Amino acid sequence: MSWAGYVVVAPLWVGMLLSQPLAPRTALDEAAAAFEQGRADEADQKLNSFLKSHPPDLRALLLKGAILDSLERWGEAESYYKRALQLSPHSTQALNNVANHYLVSGDRGHARDFYLKVVAIDPRHLNANLQLAQMSVQDKQGQQALTYLSHLGEAAKSDAAALLLRVQALALSGQCQAVNPILNELEEQPNLDSRWLFSIGMARVECKLYDSAERAFSQALDRDPRNFDILYNLGLASLRAGHADRAESVLQTALKVKPEDVDCLYTLAQASVKQDRPVEAAAWLAQAQKAAPERADILLLLAQVSAQLEFYEDSAAIYDRYLKLRPGDDAARRERGFDLARANRATSALQDLDWYVRTHPGEGVGFYELAVAQIFEDRAKALATLDHALALDPALFQARYTRALLNIEEEKPEPAIEDLRLFLQHEPRNYRALAHLGQAYLAVNRTSEAAETLERAMAVAPDQPVVLVQYRRALERLGRKREAAEIVARLRESGKAAAESRRRVGLIDYLSLTPSEQRARYLANLQRNSAADPNDIRLKIMLARDLLANGKTAEGVEMFRQLRPEASAPAMLADCGRTLLEFGQYEMAREFLEAAISAGGPLSAARLDLAIVLFHVQSPEAALGELEKIPLADRKGDYFLLRAQILDAQGKIPEAVDALNHGIQAAPTRAGLYLQATAFLLKHKLYHEAEDLLEQASRVLPNERELLLARAVALELLRRNIDSAKLLARIQTRWPEWDRPYLLGGILLEIQLKSAEARQTLETAIALGANTPEAYYYQALAITHAAPSDLDSAQDAVNHAMALTSKDPYIYLLAGKISLARKEYRAAIERLLEATSLQPTLIPAHYALRDAYKALGDEQKSAAELEAIKHVASQSDTAEQSPFSMEDFLFTVRPPG
Repeated sequence: MSWAGYVVVAPLWVGMLLSQPLAPRTALDEAAAAFEQGRADEADQKLNSFLKSHPPDLRALLLKGAILDSLERWGEAESYYKRALQLSPHSTQALNNVANHYLVSGDRGHARDFYLKVVAIDPRHLNANLQLAQMSVQDKQGQQALTYLSHLGEAAKSDAAALLLRVQALALSGQCQAVNPILNELEEQPNLDSRWLFSIGMARVECKLYDSAERAFSQALDRDPRNFDILYNLGLASLRAGHADRAESVLQTALKVKPEDVDCLYTLAQASVKQDRPVEAAAWLAQAQKAAPERADILLLLAQVSAQLEFYEDSAAIYDRYLKLRPGDDAARRERGFDLARANRATSALQDLDWYVRTHPGEGVGFYELAVAQIFEDRAKALATLDHALALDPALFQARYTRALLNIEEEKPEPAIEDLRLFLQHEPRNYRALAHLGQAYLAVNRTSEAAETLERAMAVAPDQPVVLVQYRRALERLGRKREAAEIVARLRESGKAAAESRRRVGLIDYLSLTPSEQRARYLANLQRNSAADPNDIRLKIMLARDLLANGKTAEGVEMFRQLRPEASAPAMLADCGRTLLEFGQYEMAREFLEAAISAGGPLSAARLDLAIVLFHVQSPEAALGELEKIPLADRKGDYFLLRAQILDAQGKIPEAVDALNHGIQAAPTRAGLYLQATAFLLKHKLYHEAEDLLEQASRVLPNERELLLARAVALELLRRNIDSAKLLARIQTRWPEWDRPYLLGGILLEIQLKSAEARQTLETAIALGANTPEAYYYQALAITHAAPSDLDSAQDAVNHAMALTSKDPYIYLLAGKISLARKEYRAAIERLLEATSLQPTLIPAHYALRDAYKALGDEQKSAAELEAIKHVASQSDTAEQSPFSMEDFLFTVRPPG
């Protein structure tokens, strides 16, 4: 807010009617009278003739200066004032009028200097004291203004203008108790114009009386409805009074008067934030920031809004710019670190957050945000930091929630229960917290409490997978089978939506909303931001990427196609190419990447991406040729992992191993290349090496869930079953909507002959979207073991498996066995023959065929199957092969893109 909207006290022009005994009075009096009546041109003509014959007349010189000032001919007026001062350098009248001249011409500094000269000669000079008081008010020097006002006579002190200045000065000096009686007296005066009401409003603002300020500004606006200063200050007062909707309406009207006004744009953004509309706030701030790129307050709010919209990388970059302008803002540096942590840039985040807690050791929020950065680096350290944060500030409820989740993942449910209960006192309808509390109760066998808690969660969010999965577990334990089955059906419906789109990687998925909620909100934010600023190519690229990530492939590809003419910068072309590569759009990726390289972009990164594209669409040889163009200095870990993959495809195993070793030592950074390297190692039974590689990957890319799942597979292959199970449980807690950890967990449970538990876990995986032959095969197998009489369910599961593949002999073997158990012998024979056709050495299929033929009374064929068994046994190892290759799990079950 600014006091400079109006000049309430008009300058008093004195000294022009002084008596001059040697000059004739008639012509000069006529000129003065014409000027006072508003006839400045006539006054000027009369005065010019007078000054020709009387050039040293003080009264005439001052009148001439005043006339020229009224005509805004400031330079000409100044020469006459100088002549007047030469005649009478200590005249208070002359000094006052010179000060007035400088004031109306906009030279406030010179005006102040001359008013000070006036009061030095005459301490009680009315106009000089009033103008100095008003300048002090405008400069927010309340006590100084009161000093000047105290020099006025009693009659002048009671004048309305002086009273208003006194109110403003009292407000500025914090003496608000003395303000209200005077303001009430002023407001009772009849026919107040907009200037008075405006100044009354400003006084009330200074005393933080925003509601009454809003009323005063509203009355001023009634009298002057297009005045920008009134509109702006009314909007600001409304915002501070808590009336954000009215503030927005008024400020939008103000913006029509001054479309580029930065303060108005900034305040509109604040109003949007207050109404929880961050996308609109970002649009207003983008306009403001273009007009005033170095305004720190705009950058700060833009960084905060960007973080609220989950554009953490952008937010951190904006904080960089802000901190160059305000390097001493420690809280901003802390928030930059927190944004970097949420963008999975832990190393950079820790630099800011470690510094902050050293500088502010008593602030719990700093330790909480530091713990978030530590979570994927060192979980034990993160838990200790959270403990310290809560010791400093027990009211940090988000820290309690985070600590609870970490303890659940570390299989420490008891402390998690206490934290979640306290968190829920603060947010009783947080369904995720309720779901995790139910999960913790189940872990300590407090099943009834778990069910009651999960019923509360169901009442809040009846279709959220994180709730449904845990509630189904509780119902199963309580023996409420029918209700549990209903939950599976509901889970299947919610899982369909979750399976349609990839998740967004980020800590927010883990600590806040569900991935599907985050995806929907993030995509909506991008669409609205892009619509608000259609010229921002960066936003279009982000939107196109998220359309692909949300399964809207046709829309995403079309948007990239439209972007091709607009995107000309090499880095932008390379970014588009890499995004398209990530989602398997190889031909279009090739177009962007080749354009980036031709434009002289970041060649090494783009060439690496182009080599991957060529590996997919052309040949290993073409990919290797492109890869070899990367300079030696730029051949980092990712280069060697890709080289190993290409050499493996060419059958050059020793060279591939050598490249892989180089790659591991150089710490690659791309998740996809880590996965391909893992596939190579698992294929060659190098399980220890695979686990070492994935342990390294978990440090470099701590939030890549596929790498964590790959590590669970490697641990299982190393017979580290307990570690594998713990890691799977952690993944399930972090990404409750993801089907694949449940699928892998269910398969492992069935292999370990924990069939009842395996059946439940596999049903959860399928309900969440797992639609693979393996899922239904192991579900059918688990049913035959856990509930051998439930042949209908087993048949339904194996039918789904057969519908998804016609090349797996084990699925047909199981289907034949189920038909045999159902005494459907001809169907059994048909499926078993298919199994032996796909794998003639499959001895269990021949045994089942023997039994089926025998049941039909066909002794000849039964005997033939027995002979086949003896022949197969004599020709090969009779040990039954595994129906499932754990090494292939990550790649055969992997969804497109």
